[in-house]
Amino acid sequence: MSTKQRASGRVRKQPETYTSSPFASSGKRKRSNEEDANGDRDMPEDYVSEESEDDAEDDEPDEEEIREQQKKARKPKSTAPKKPAQKKPKVNGASLPFRSASATAAKKRVPKKAKAVDVADAQAAGGLFAEVFASGDALQDVAGKWLGRFDEHQSRALAEVVNFVLKCAGSDGDVSEHDIEDPDGVTNKLDDLREEYQASNPTDYPLIAKGKTATSFRHGMTGFFHAMIQAMAVKGVLYTDPVLMENVQIWISTMSSAPNRSFRHTATVVSLTIVTALCHAARENAESIANFQRQAETERKKASVNKARVKQIEMSAREKTEALEIIEPLLKDWFDVVFIHRYRDVDPTIRRDCMVALGDWIATMPDVFFDGQHLRYLGWVLSDSSPATRAEVLKQLHRLYKEKDMLGGLKTFTEKFRARMVEIATTDAETHVRVSGVELLDLLRENGLLEPDDIDAVGRLIFDTDPKVRKAVATFFSENINDLYNSKIDDLGGLENLEEALPEVGEGSYEAPRVEWLRFKSLAELLQSYDMDENLPSQAERSRADGSLTLHLGDGKSRFSLAAEVLYDRVDDIKEWQMLAGYLLFDHSSGRANGLADDPLSQLKHESTLSEKEEMVLLEVLQASVKRTLAETAEKIAAPKSKLTKKAKEHLEEELEEAARHLVDLIPKLLKKFGDVPSTAAAVLRMEALLSSPSLKDLQQDSATYSSLLDGVRKQFMSHSTDQVLTPASAAILHAKSYGDLDEAAEDKITALWEDVINNLAELLNPATISVRGATTFEELTALSNNLLRIVRLSAVSDCIPPLEDSSVASSNNATGAHYQGAIDYIIALVQRATPSTGPAPDREEAALEDEVAARAAEAALFYCRWKLMTIINAVTTGSNAGVSLDELEALATRRDAYVANLESALQARKPGEEISVRLTGCLLDLYASAAILKDVQAKPGVSDDYTVLAMDLTPELQKSTMQVFVAAEKNLAKLSGKRLEDAPTDDADVDQDAMDEDPMSDPESDDDDDDDEPTQTQASQQRRDTKIRDTLLAEQKLCIITGKIIHALAAGVMEDATVRKRLERNKAKLGHNFKEVLAYLDVGEVQKKKSKIRSRAKAKKPATNGKAKADPKSNAIVADDEMSDEIEDADGEDEDALRRRELVDDNEPEPAAEDEAVNGAEADAESVLGD
Repeated sequence: MSTKQRASGRVRKQPETYTSSPFASSGKRKRSNEEDANGDRDMPEDYVSEESEDDAEDDEPDEEEIREQQKKARKPKSTAPKKPAQKKPKVNGASLPFRSASATAAKKRVPKKAKAVDVADAQAAGGLFAEVFASGDALQDVAGKWLGRFDEHQSRALAEVVNFVLKCAGSDGDVSEHDIEDPDGVTNKLDDLREEYQASNPTDYPLIAKGKTATSFRHGMTGFFHAMIQAMAVKGVLYTDPVLMENVQIWISTMSSAPNRSFRHTATVVSLTIVTALCHAARENAESIANFQRQAETERKKASVNKARVKQIEMSAREKTEALEIIEPLLKDWFDVVFIHRYRDVDPTIRRDCMVALGDWIATMPDVFFDGQHLRYLGWVLSDSSPATRAEVLKQLHRLYKEKDMLGGLKTFTEKFRARMVEIATTDAETHVRVSGVELLDLLRENGLLEPDDIDAVGRLIFDTDPKVRKAVATFFSENINDLYNSKIDDLGGLENLEEALPEVGEGSYEAPRVEWLRFKSLAELLQSYDMDENLPSQAERSRADGSLTLHLGDGKSRFSLAAEVLYDRVDDIKEWQMLAGYLLFDHSSGRANGLADDPLSQLKHESTLSEKEEMVLLEVLQASVKRTLAETAEKIAAPKSKLTKKAKEHLEEELEEAARHLVDLIPKLLKKFGDVPSTAAAVLRMEALLSSPSLKDLQQDSATYSSLLDGVRKQFMSHSTDQVLTPASAAILHAKSYGDLDEAAEDKITALWEDVINNLAELLNPATISVRGATTFEELTALSNNLLRIVRLSAVSDCIPPLEDSSVASSNNATGAHYQGAIDYIIALVQRATPSTGPAPDREEAALEDEVAARAAEAALFYCRWKLMTIINAVTTGSNAGVSLDELEALATRRDAYVANLESALQARKPGEEISVRLTGCLLDLYASAAILKDVQAKPGVSDDYTVLAMDLTPELQKSTMQVFVAAEKNLAKLSGKRLEDAPTDDADVDQDAMDEDPMSDPESDDDDDDDEPTQTQASQQRRDTKIRDTLLAEQKLCIITGKIIHALAAGVMEDATVRKRLERNKAKLGHNFKEVLAYLDVGEVQKKKSKIRSRAKAKKPATNGKAKADPKSNAIVADDEMSDEIEDADGEDEDALRRRELVDDNEPEPAAEDEAVNGAEADAESVLGD
């Protein structure tokens, strides 16, 4: 399962930075390399060359040509217009000026935020701002009134518009009609207003403010400008007075290049809105032209042509054409002046607004914007650094690809940017962006715009670690299944041909061939093919015997079952789990052997033949389907507000009961067919866990059928020797123990299983060589190791005391005088196999098996001791007053001492860094920590406390051996991860710790030289790097495990606290977050101890209730609270806060972090304004 994600979404292809701005740098603030004075971002150095090549191929002008064209287009506007007829006469002595010389540069200031406004502020502001936000009038009416004022006094009306934009940006400054009449002073005036605005130390501005008024504010601002342009188009001012739009553009476009974020953002949104409104006006004109042309053509086709009517229609069409010809240059001019520079703004919000607007323009006016020249901006911003911006581009592209009429024009764009779209869907760092990418690619696939490799890359996401991605790709994957299914149907002659050849199938007959088998076959083929090149998921762990990686399915889910869960709602045939089970139970061997016949039925059988891997895949799918079906039925029945009738509910209950019975009958059949292979056997055994769901506990089962099921589980338990099978088999056994009326039969099966396991153990052991390493053949050693694993797994789910103490397998070793009273004595003696013998050393594989035997024997003995401790606790708390007999305690103590002695001997003889040392140390710590519970047992009155002798502390020797194993694990992880550990202290107080640091036997894992990093990416070097990463993770896991067990022992009070704790925390900050989080539980124990002492002390100081104590209870409470506060302050406050954040401390008091949050919030706001 691929875990690589896009670490950064930095832009790959963007136009080079636009630097020409009316605002020149003042030198007061240094910007980063990514931002210039007007908020533009720097692009990669290779951008120009790449885009120049692409644009040369597409015959599209590059950015340099665009700027040259823009300069030429702007030159006529910098002087008096060539057509005097366009000049408007003054109205009341005031007319709009024409643009002359370019504006002077303005100073650059640090952009900050301003405060948002509400209705009261709008009323106080007056002018257009009050009309839009406080008058309650419709925006069309407000725009109409403003247009009337424009007819009366143009400069004053335009000043209202500019002041409206300034107020929307959060500024209280304004411009006068005289400022409007001086276009050369625009830049200086805006610079002054910006400085005045910054002097007020703004903290926010309306467009980014949060609250109830923020959403309506944006709609009001953009709605007014849309209504204004619409009113101008309707009245004709837009076409007859081009000077108006020119002056609006001067002020708004200049403000859109300001280094101040509030000015730049607000002006950009206004500019984008104006272009959108112009697009709507242009579309209306284009539609009117088309309508007039149709009317004229219709009139000409009449028998008697009304020439006057035709002439009038043609004249109207010409007027609309002239209007369209006026708008189209305006669209291009606004696009070049504002969009080209703001779509790469340093502020991601502005970049996102530009993409939203561009999508609207393309959809509204495709004749102008639907071409490669404009689509490429969407493609470039697919590589934007902001997830929200990338997601918006995907949204706009999804909008375009849904339009069938646009698909032809999108083919070139698709070829150019398809690889980036696939990359987003497969490797983007943000889940929601990946989901949007998958949905977009689903559209491309539907329209035949994806290559086969792209389809496969997206299809593999069905195994993604993120459930949201898996759910999003389910539709895409289901279409892949349909395509493969349809191709198989076509190869077999078509669906009708197959249906005619197939025999009629009766109800409940699921093993007869049917067309649906081809869909199951297609599903299995695709899942298998997409899984072949994938790495193992995160649940992989190393086998302790041979070091190979295996998949640990502790939660009962595999990658295939997870995939099936999301496909359940998309592929209807997966819901038919009984049909799928019949397909799996069908004997496909005849199809493999007989080859391909001519009749359609034989062809169907041959085509439906499954490989072993495909059978395993479909078994996982079957498990997921059964689980989902049973769960949904149970939810419908148990729904609290269900509207089911009584009859409908009874029908669902019958359906659920029938499904459970069918499942119980099905599992033995599946075990019989698939039980020989561990992977398929495990998949079938995990289905049995579905019967343990609460909704099925009360269902009555047939005793004979359930007995057959248990026999199948027992057979699998005895015939397999891996955790892949034994873990689900153990879970099935545990479930059988609690199955109501059938628990007695289950106990009989478990007893028989114990007998098989113990008898096998006795047959494999020779009392004379039971503890001698290397005295057993490799085959017998393998069988012994497997049998011990069965004992360990069986002891985890059932009481192992009676079978392990059974004297029927008792024997003696006359040479050594050792007496073995039961299987437990054999197991304790087997721990000595970890101690090297004096004879010839076994080979590597045999030595690993000997260590595995010793480790599994230690784990089995630990389970026995824990069961005995539980028996003792039950006896002294709930049993008779006799408690536990001394003979029983003495027998247990003798076995416990022998067990500890064997562990200690092995730890002293083996190197601390070896795997066997870690496992034996873990068993030792668990034993002492478990026995420590006896100290806190509240026995019944009259019961002797002799049982407490079993609770002991670790001896100094055992404690030293334990810490040596910890140190070796610590050093091994540091070496593999390339981290340097803290040096051991040299002062006298740490003499004992130095003794713990002694490592008399070097860690074999640390003796290997590090592989030199190779400059070339060869397969061998990549494999070595992967191996090193795996070894590092396993070393971290080993360190965390041993550290956790030491902390558990400290909490139980069986190890010296101060010295061990100090040693554990020496490298707390050096070995990663996982290790640090494990060590955090040291502080949990300290905090809980302090609080318990404080509570007990406060309780002891409570006032007496007999009336003699006259102290005020309230004052006593205050004293107790003060003492509690003093005690808590003595602890490391920072550590406790960290624990509370990790939810490791149960503390309902609020965190006093308001001041820090305020400071951090202010800093965050400042950064968001800067946009860096």
